Amino acid sequence: GAGGSAVRADTARRIGSVDLSLGGERPYLCISTAHYEKMWRLFLRHGGSRDDEVGFHEALFCCLARYEALKGAGFQCAVPGNAFDAIRPLLGDVIECFASPLNCRYHRFCSAFGQVEAAFGSLGSFFDFDPYEGTFEANPPFVPEIMEAMVHRIQKLLDDSSRGALSFLLVVPDWGAGVTVSRDLERSKHARAALHVPASSHGFCDGAQHLDADRDRHRPSSWDTAVALLQNEAGARRWPATEADLRRTLVKAMCEVVAGGPTLSEWEGRGRWKGGAHKRKGGGQVAAASFAKQTDDARKRRRRA
Repeated sequence: GAGGSAVRADTARRIGSVDLSLGGERPYLCISTAHYEKMWRLFLRHGGSRDDEVGFHEALFCCLARYEALKGAGFQCAVPGNAFDAIRPLLGDVIECFASPLNCRYHRFCSAFGQVEAAFGSLGSFFDFDPYEGTFEANPPFVPEIMEAMVHRIQKLLDDSSRGALSFLLVVPDWGAGVTVSRDLERSKHARAALHVPASSHGFCDGAQHLDADRDRHRPSSWDTAVALLQNEAGARRWPATEADLRRTLVKAMCEVVAGGPTLSEWEGRGRWKGGAHKRKGGGQVAAASFAKQTDDARKRRRRA
């Protein structure tokens, strides 16, 4: 069991939210009722049972505790659901390479904590994932080493002539270290389309959307975004798509989620519980330490490759 005590779920403290705790004692880990039900659906789909409420609550508590420890909601921003719907006729039901049970669009995905999140459908770390064929979406944490390792891994998969049809839709920041990554994607021999989207004109799912029913689901992007489609020859034949196709589907959908909403400056000026820029003291250091381990793991994998 989690921490040797029973995990309790309580809805009495706040309407629209569920509090999970060990034995009813603080601290509480919060999740919106909508996300609580989503996690139940994933749990049931991947072999769980409604009769195993204890097992579900323990798995959910461990999952929430991992992401609470990161204290970096910006690392968990996701491409909006309507954007996945928009590209579905082009690229099919993509598997997300960097997701979590809390922000995934579909029921199978790669995630940072595969052992904990397997109960909800995780395929494990993308860097350990070895697909023969398929269509994928990669919106990684905006950490330079992770993004570079991702590009290296994808290029290696696409270079392997023994594999079947492979397609990767990548969404990365077009600022800071992300500029180098986006240029590498554009220059790749596997690039089929590449484009750039200005900051504020489009949005992402907020990385902490699961915490509170009153929290806005989408947030305007604080950065320019680069989008690239990398495919091997078989993938390009199976899922043909151009820059114009991506603009009229993916980009249009990402722009629609913030149309008529708060501007970027208005968003970032709001309180933390509404998704604004105010953060708890020390959060950045915790997130940085957690992702430092991931980047070290990524470097080791690159050296072994």
